[in-house]
Amino acid sequence: MPSLSYQEKSLYGELVADVVVFVLYVVYAHFHSTSIMFIAGAVTHLILLRIILQLLIAAFTRNRLKDERDRLIRLRGYRAGYLTIIGIMLLGMCGLWVHTLLGQINPAHMALHFLSVFFGVLIFAEVVKTITQLIAYRRPL
Repeated sequence: MPSLSYQEKSLYGELVADVVVFVLYVVYAHFHSTSIMFIAGAVTHLILLRIILQLLIAAFTRNRLKDERDRLIRLRGYRAGYLTIIGIMLLGMCGLWVHTLLGQINPAHMALHFLSVFFGVLIFAEVVKTITQLIAYRRPL
């Protein structure tokens, strides 16, 4: 198995940070009620964890050069992530609307539910983007 490039290590670091923060978010949200401060704290923890992982990866990786293939893989990943965000946000907004019509969600708490759904969609789209890029790096030329 070939050694990982800097870009692949960076992607694995992003994937680990996203999954760890989101799993902790979902577990906490399942047992407690969420608030705007909780969502903001999850985003802050995600940013800090990504910065720390990127610093460690950059410190222990020698070759950090990028070529045209890296740029194409990056664009392919962002396209997959964007399509994921659009598709799931439409489904999520429809789901919130239906739950509100059925009286299952208090309209006064709709903004908090939207933020929670939006955070989940962003993390899921980021994971799709990262996995798409990792698969493209493992493909033969």
